[in-house]
Amino acid sequence: MKVVFKFLHILVPVLLFIGTFLIYKNIYSEPRNWYDHYLYLTKSIIVGKVDIPDLPSFYHDKIEFEGRNYIPFPPGASFLLVPFVLLKNDITQQVVSILIGALNVSLIYFLLMHFTSRINSVLLSLFFAFGTVAFWSSIVGTTWFFAHTVAIFFILISLIFHFKKLHFISGVFFALAALTRIPIILAGLFFLLELLKQKKKLAIFLLGAFVFVPIYLGYNWMRFGNVFENGYKQVYQQYKDSSLKYSTGNNFGYFNIKNVPLHLYTFLVMPPDVKILDGNITDLKPSPFGMGIIFTSPLLLLVLWPKFKNKIERSSYLSAILCSLPGLLHYSQGWVQFGYRFVLDFIVFLMIVLSLRFKLNIFNLALIIISVIVNFWGVLWAIQLGW
Repeated sequence: MKVVFKFLHILVPVLLFIGTFLIYKNIYSEPRNWYDHYLYLTKSIIVGKVDIPDLPSFYHDKIEFEGRNYIPFPPGASFLLVPFVLLKNDITQQVVSILIGALNVSLIYFLLMHFTSRINSVLLSLFFAFGTVAFWSSIVGTTWFFAHTVAIFFILISLIFHFKKLHFISGVFFALAALTRIPIILAGLFFLLELLKQKKKLAIFLLGAFVFVPIYLGYNWMRFGNVFENGYKQVYQQYKDSSLKYSTGNNFGYFNIKNVPLHLYTFLVMPPDVKILDGNITDLKPSPFGMGIIFTSPLLLLVLWPKFKNKIERSSYLSAILCSLPGLLHYSQGWVQFGYRFVLDFIVFLMIVLSLRFKLNIFNLALIIISVIVNFWGVLWAIQLGW
């Protein structure tokens, strides 16, 4: 019997990876090769530089400083790309994104097995793969989505090592996640709450996580001669001064509490674009500014009330809230996206809470099926619209 369980422990995530990879790859069979900011940065890093002389002129989110081109994004996603570029110089971000996105499904299965049954872990992994914005993010692979996909990869590995009690390695991968998406640094609250009474283990984790500091500050210094300058404000000003309709909200500033209602509306209830003529729906497609989870991923509604059963649930819930704050304050809720991409900064912690609350019943199965159907609809539309 033990042999059977060990076999299943390996077979199930392998099948999840293969199935997800094949669907991701074939639903978008023609790989894109535009908005590959991280790919250009990777090629510069390989030769010991952080400026990007050959960055295409039409790329958004580009900064010129003292005659050199830079991007504002932290370098974590480019670190992951290094071995892929060394193996195949003409690889695209999208190809790597599909691979990492499929791996994330297996990793989330391993993580959720700490909290729920095997069948629930499989169902929730499939929900994550095809019923959340992780689906579109993984297959499109353009810069903004690629960062989310890679950050999820790193934070999942960090959490898996945390529960394996390998705290230094957990800390290193946490640092890599934060070096990919800066808001994830606030997810450090989870590890602090979990290890607060275990001072030695917390110190070991922090030792690993500390690698974030010299890498990020050094990266800023190499670009702008200032360890606290990252270039995001310059990019914000470019968007503000342009004719691009980058947000459906008013311009309250780069980070402002007045932006929160826009984000909550987008995250929770923003509807698709609908055209009605003579009382009939003549056109129905996803909004390029996002859609609420009530339409795209209704199963996630189960996590929205603070009903703490145990320490893990409380730590995950509070970490998700804290990690969401930079996105909620941001001047744009996202653009040319299916769903609300900022949820990916904290979706792993929502999935932990969901696994603790999920019951295998017809109602919850129906919510998974609805989520999957809507996300396939959204992904197919997004491909057709050229997002």
